[in-house]
Amino acid sequence: MHTEAEVVGPILSVLRRAPKGILSTTEIRAEVKKLLPLTAYDLEPLRNRPDTRIDQVIRNVKCHKNVPGNPFFEGYFEEVPRGFKLTAKGRRIS
Repeated sequence: MHTEAEVVGPILSVLRRAPKGILSTTEIRAEVKKLLPLTAYDLEPLRNRPDTRIDQVIRNVKCHKNVPGNPFFEGYFEEVPRGFKLTAKGRRIS
């Protein structure tokens, strides 16, 4: 099972390759899932939702944007409608 902290690096990676550093949450979910070794638990569907557990973990990065330590809170990502944008600060971290 992957945590929010574990998906930040892959999100940074896919945003760095994106035009203008912007991707929709749907695009991020698809690309991050290609980068991570996913377990059966990660791929389990959620009850009453069309998402898997890993989809929800990725979505939660944006949902928890006001929490210290979160990449949005720390200024690495910016919220855009239906997606994420990599900031100049985010481009500088490894």
